[in-house]
Amino acid sequence: MSAVASAERVPTESRTSPALTRPLRRVRQVGYALLGLQLAGFLVWSFFQSSRFALTWDFSIDGQAWFLIAHGNLGPVPTAIGYPLWQAHCEFVLWPLALLYWVWPHNVTLLWVQDICVVGAEMVAFTWLCEIVHRARPARGAAMLAGTGLVLLLLNPWTWWSVAWDFHTETVGVLLAALLARALVNGRRRAWAWAAMLLTCGDVAGTYLAGIGAGGVLAGRGSRSRGAAMALLGVSATLVITLIHGNRGSDIQAGYAYLAGTAATGGPLTLPGLIGGIATHPFLLLRTLWARRLEVWANLAPTAVVGAAFSWVLPLSAIVLLASTLMGEKSIAGFSGPGFQNIPLYIFTAAGAVAALCWLAKRHSRLALLLAGLACAQAVGWAVIWGTRTPGQWLQVPGSTATALARVAARIPGSAGVIASQGIMGSFDERAFFKGLFGPGKISVRGSSIWFVITPLAGIETQHTASAMALIGELAGPWHARLAMDRDGVWAFQWRPPPGTREITVPGDSRSLPAWAAPLTPGEAGRPVLTGASATWHMSATGRRGYVADGMAWQEQPGLYQARVSLSTTGPVNVEVWNDTRHMLLARKAVPATTGAEPVVLPVDASAAYRAAPYYAEEGWGPFQAVFPPPPPGERLEVRVWSPGGGKVNVYHAELARGSSSVSSAAGRAAGKGG
Repeated sequence: MSAVASAERVPTESRTSPALTRPLRRVRQVGYALLGLQLAGFLVWSFFQSSRFALTWDFSIDGQAWFLIAHGNLGPVPTAIGYPLWQAHCEFVLWPLALLYWVWPHNVTLLWVQDICVVGAEMVAFTWLCEIVHRARPARGAAMLAGTGLVLLLLNPWTWWSVAWDFHTETVGVLLAALLARALVNGRRRAWAWAAMLLTCGDVAGTYLAGIGAGGVLAGRGSRSRGAAMALLGVSATLVITLIHGNRGSDIQAGYAYLAGTAATGGPLTLPGLIGGIATHPFLLLRTLWARRLEVWANLAPTAVVGAAFSWVLPLSAIVLLASTLMGEKSIAGFSGPGFQNIPLYIFTAAGAVAALCWLAKRHSRLALLLAGLACAQAVGWAVIWGTRTPGQWLQVPGSTATALARVAARIPGSAGVIASQGIMGSFDERAFFKGLFGPGKISVRGSSIWFVITPLAGIETQHTASAMALIGELAGPWHARLAMDRDGVWAFQWRPPPGTREITVPGDSRSLPAWAAPLTPGEAGRPVLTGASATWHMSATGRRGYVADGMAWQEQPGLYQARVSLSTTGPVNVEVWNDTRHMLLARKAVPATTGAEPVVLPVDASAAYRAAPYYAEEGWGPFQAVFPPPPPGERLEVRVWSPGGGKVNVYHAELARGSSSVSSAAGRAAGKGG
């Protein structure tokens, strides 16, 4: 048994809530007050995030189910996933939570529940670590050791990221898990009640129960039998959920089949097959863990890595880390990186770190206090480098766009279906049918009235700009949808499907894009003209200096291209192609006055590949590094038309096609022309 584990080897009968010393009581009072302020910050953030329509696909699943259950549909089938909610993760906790809909019938209520549960778990962990310090009775610095745990809880940036990532029942489960662990530590019978409630949070919560029970086994004789029973219950619950296909949302087949060697063959993944695959190919598991060592470090470092070695925390930490880190031979949705899927680490390892410091303080008190100071300094570093990035990472809907979205939402009847961009779709889930736009492909539809709400550049989007613009063009053109709004980066259409329509096809990155559908807000130099037949719609100059049309962009691999722009102008204009990934001008062509609408062709050398945008790949500084999923492959190539002002300019559409080997030299000459 580890040294840290031995620090908690005390008889069960002494594991009751002790009367803390005066310094510890003061620290605990201050801690509760500061955690209360953190909760206030979470609540304000969630309100702001909800009011800005910054809710994505993840929220739409539980949000729609929460709405449907509250309205009497006890077997909801979220249209975002297409199968019954219980089959996603067996998250039956949403049924009692649906009662809260009638307390405050808004999406933010579900986010507030999440905030309260996360801070509640922190308060339980803080109470627990204060008890650990009191029992350990270090020679000096008891208040500082407890304060260190408080700092680790308060400053962990990933806690903020967890509550900012839509809504997930893992955040509810972590509160129940913390209550369970503390009750089990103190030998209280209520632990079984917390265990039963924890299992209502689904298959992932079952693994939490197994980890906490195993921690009880490691901790010592007093909690061994009860811990073993809980571990068995957690494992059994997870297996039963798997056998009844109640964990489709975990995507175990896609996530772990490579470990069993069935990913290539396409065979079904079984538990014996997974165990056998790992046993026969252990280096595959070790290689994956080594490849993701920075993700493991980023998840553990803000609350001190040593905290994961605490006997009560070690099994849970191992289960959570292995489940997320091994998910997919190639990272799936960034599950190995910091986020809600690792939320127990951010709560429990703080208590574990304090336990380790208490053990050390009995032997080397000065060294323990020095390490406590270093742990606090490291927590500050993570908070400064990553906590400050939270708004930019999770709040990607401008205020003006949110205002436009609110106006659209107020106009959509509750009976109508909605198909919305992935980055804002969670805010339109209070209806029987709605879908998200992720990219090209088929989408099933139903109902006599469907509203499309498209924000090509607002929110965390997966659909390329070109695909969104092509869909806007289809809606206005051959689909004959009614344009309801085109402002501040929001396009809204009301569409009545022809009788018998069961699905639609979202177009791919069309080579020809309508200039009037550009997602950027028109500036002073350009405005959309949307009168008459949709085939004549275009961008028109206002007479001011600046870009008449921009935002016509494609996500392409590095190479040689040829841009083609249809426009008319009474004075000189510049046609430009930019690499938005690098903010670099690639090609420019000066165009004199034209006689009517004419095509303007210019070669583009986009053969150079540039580094991905911030918040992806290895980011941070020194020991404060983290790894996140890469952005879509390729470079974002954008066509723009610039006018010096004063002339009449109309821009109709733009195309981008693969060029020839002669493009490179021609592009260099074109980029040097014009102003």
